[in-house]
Amino acid sequence: MINVIDRRVSPRISCDLWVDYEVMGTRTQAGRITNIGTDGVLLTTQGASPSVGTELLLHFHLPLSNRRVQAVGKVRWATQGIAGVEFGDLRHQAQDEIWRYYARESARQWGVRPPELSGTRRGLEVLREGALDAWRRLISESERPSGDTGMEPG
Repeated sequence: MINVIDRRVSPRISCDLWVDYEVMGTRTQAGRITNIGTDGVLLTTQGASPSVGTELLLHFHLPLSNRRVQAVGKVRWATQGIAGVEFGDLRHQAQDEIWRYYARESARQWGVRPPELSGTRRGLEVLREGALDAWRRLISESERPSGDTGMEPG
């Protein structure tokens, strides 16, 4: 087994989503997204994988929405039938859809409780900083070793 260092900016969650994708200027192909994060997806293809560096246009639905997500991504690595795709600049709506799905599924898969928008101090922090930033902070805090506050001493 090959040991691969995970250099992703954000973690991923398992999923099984249909995706239509196209290499810019070619015909649309069907595939599956088998993991997703806020910065990219794992694309499983029925044929040969797109080459590293190729830009793709992805279209997929997330279970929380009736809207179709459109995302541009770049293939960062590829093997036969599988490609790691990093999102480019996402439109606000697509980013929001992906974050909502990611937040719900990561809470379900990892047993992390999402921040609540209540009158509690934590709820007020969430309202002030925005839900996406709050999720990033919560995930970051959950990945720290116990007792690590994230603050430098002194």
